[in-house]
Amino acid sequence: MLDYKILELNHGVSYGSVTLKSLQNDYVPLLDLLVREAIQNSSDASLEEAGDSFKVNFTTGYFCPKDFNSFMTALDTSLNELFPSDQAQFLEIRDTKTCGLTGPIHKADIIGEDHGNFFKLIFDTGKRQTQERAGGNWGFGKSVYYRVGIGIVVFYSRVKTDEGFESRLIITLVEDEYGKNADGTDSALLNKINKKSAGKAWWGYEDGEDFLPVTDQKFINAILDVFHITPFKEDETGTSIIIPYIDSKKLLEDIVPMESGLPDDVYEHFISVWGSDIEEYLKLSIQKWYAPKIHNRELLKICSDKKWLHVSVNGKPIRKNDMLPFFKMVQEMYTTALAKTYKTEYTPEVNYEISTRAVNILNYFEEGSTAGYVAVSKISKQQLYADVMSLSPYVYCGRFEAEGGLNEPMVMYTRDPGMVIEYCVSGEWVKGITWPESEDDFIFAFFVPDTQKILKINLDVKEHAGKNLGEYLRSCEASDHMGWSDPAKMFIVSRIRKNTVNQITKVQNRNEEKRVDATASRLSGKLGKLLMPRIGYEKKKNSGGQGGGGGQGGSGGSSRNLTYEFSDFKFKGNDLEIQYCIKLAHSKRDTNIELVIESESGRIDPISWQRDIGTPYPAMLLSVSVDTLRLAGGEEDCEEACVCTSSDSEHIGKKIEIKMGKADTCSEFTSFAIKSHVLAPEIRGILKIHARDKRYSFSFKVV
Repeated sequence: MLDYKILELNHGVSYGSVTLKSLQNDYVPLLDLLVREAIQNSSDASLEEAGDSFKVNFTTGYFCPKDFNSFMTALDTSLNELFPSDQAQFLEIRDTKTCGLTGPIHKADIIGEDHGNFFKLIFDTGKRQTQERAGGNWGFGKSVYYRVGIGIVVFYSRVKTDEGFESRLIITLVEDEYGKNADGTDSALLNKINKKSAGKAWWGYEDGEDFLPVTDQKFINAILDVFHITPFKEDETGTSIIIPYIDSKKLLEDIVPMESGLPDDVYEHFISVWGSDIEEYLKLSIQKWYAPKIHNRELLKICSDKKWLHVSVNGKPIRKNDMLPFFKMVQEMYTTALAKTYKTEYTPEVNYEISTRAVNILNYFEEGSTAGYVAVSKISKQQLYADVMSLSPYVYCGRFEAEGGLNEPMVMYTRDPGMVIEYCVSGEWVKGITWPESEDDFIFAFFVPDTQKILKINLDVKEHAGKNLGEYLRSCEASDHMGWSDPAKMFIVSRIRKNTVNQITKVQNRNEEKRVDATASRLSGKLGKLLMPRIGYEKKKNSGGQGGGGGQGGSGGSSRNLTYEFSDFKFKGNDLEIQYCIKLAHSKRDTNIELVIESESGRIDPISWQRDIGTPYPAMLLSVSVDTLRLAGGEEDCEEACVCTSSDSEHIGKKIEIKMGKADTCSEFTSFAIKSHVLAPEIRGILKIHARDKRYSFSFKVV
């Protein structure tokens, strides 16, 4: 039989109710908070262990309440009354390739500030983390373990000692000592044993002033057998955290807030796939917060102390190929930026068009000014998802307010543990970033700090002088690790945020210039040089038919009878307005001009695109206008002014005919034909073009 110890009300006591509220977060689903805390603890416990990875497995299952309650001395009767059925649900988080709950178990053996993993997790509340590069800081994060179930948690660990290996197991209960049921009755279990309960208790072995864990392996095995959990074996070390009496239905209720505003079809799809089973939601949550580390074997190539995460749910690993497309991209952005902080390069496996830029802040570092790097990508839905059916990234990230309409820019950031701290779609991290022009495009950015940068020794705020940036940023996090906030008189985080936005904006401006150059330039200078017959001269075919195909103008003949000029390009969203001037010389009376897509292997016309690719053509002709018609003698004829559109695609006048055309099997207009009834006309007007997908450069050819 286990001994038990109940913490009683007293001066300076840390109450259960305070511990449960200490995480300072009631807006993130409990399962997300649990995933964040559990894997971060495992990551911290792996830092001093050999190997290039650490393992974490989440297991859900059922147990017999009476079998477990029999170990809960003095509380067994109350628990049996509360759970009279033959089964209840539990959740286990188990890590290996970690050090386990090391450190002293006797108070007399504690020396100095570091109390050891065992004491910090089981007894300490609010004891700050002392381990460098660790994720935890305040010591409050573990409170989430007690909030997931009814407050009972079994901690089982195996550690390496000077004598070999030792197993440790202790059971803890943390509850609100003043908790009430819906009918107003007392809900605190410990009050039934001790009216002076402060809301905390432990089950193990009492030894004078110490309260010790169970170390007898046979006794430990008997408790583990209740949950059908196997003990650690051979040279394994690690920790198993078992949370009995979870209510999976209740845990899943809060993953989508009632006020989320999601369209019904999106909500129903999300809930049916991810929100109806705790196993499936754990898979999503793990990807959401730890995408940078999941099966990321590139980390060790970048830095020898970066470990990748081998994570599984109910024994099924989540591999890189199993991740949702968006979270694969998150990993690639993180790895690209991280490599820069270690002065190396990483090329993503998939071309996400990622740009990286240094984020600099002045007057804070001993050497240099670079605080880290931001990876930026503007990507279309088609690029991101390819052939995979997916909801939007905002839904998967829990930023439901950004779902629908134009896609808001999203900025992510992290520090050494590799957990995504936040997905920002509002606030200072994204303030001033230009939104994408199309609802088919996304703008994502990921900031990764150079955590080894040393802060100046002579900082005015001596508390942070000489620290590395990683330690400073950890001190800027609240207990839930959901954001960074500078302490008084420090402005490192605020400057990082501001300059991250500045660098993202510079990437956007550079890309916009490239886009203008890739479209306008091709449609002006290159329309004359490359795409159309040299400032537009069409050559006759040997057969005497119409002029040839695009850039080289066909073969044979040298008659200069067709000239094109394009100018004054105006962009508005995905639409482009171009002023054109077409001159037909000598006996030339007609021409037909078609939109084509530029590719590395040449130009692709609509028929070839439809045949070989099968998706909608990336560009279409919205309208063609004739504003002026100048006759051979210089006389202008304004009566022929007209506009052809998709609803009225043909104009037949006395002096000129113009008609918009569709290629065979295509539903959109991609060409226009002009036929003149007068000699040597000069035709001026405006073309309006819509780009479905701005990744592609388009131009014209004569057909």
